[in-house]
Amino acid sequence: MHIDYQCSGGFGGLRLAYKGETDALPDAEAKMLLDLIETANVFEIDPDQVSQKTRNIPDDFTCRLTLSMAGRKKTLSFNELGAPETLRRLSAHLRKLAIKKQSD
Repeated sequence: MHIDYQCSGGFGGLRLAYKGETDALPDAEAKMLLDLIETANVFEIDPDQVSQKTRNIPDDFTCRLTLSMAGRKKTLSFNELGAPETLRRLSAHLRKLAIKKQSD
């Protein structure tokens, strides 16, 4: 699965991005990521349900996530605090991967 994740905001105005393929990750990391994606039901989420809110919440993250797999593609843009808990957990994990990739 191809992942394209962008996130900005939070305390200090972070700008992070992660792009990668789950096939290129170590097996345990790929499994964890795929499990988070499945638990969040990303391909079933209606983009209107998680669309970015117009109000500005201090320290909230604004995120854009695109997943592509086997001819399926899904893009979601959302404010993290307004997203379902399962999507917030996925976003937090992707942020950690983006930070790790930046420091490599």
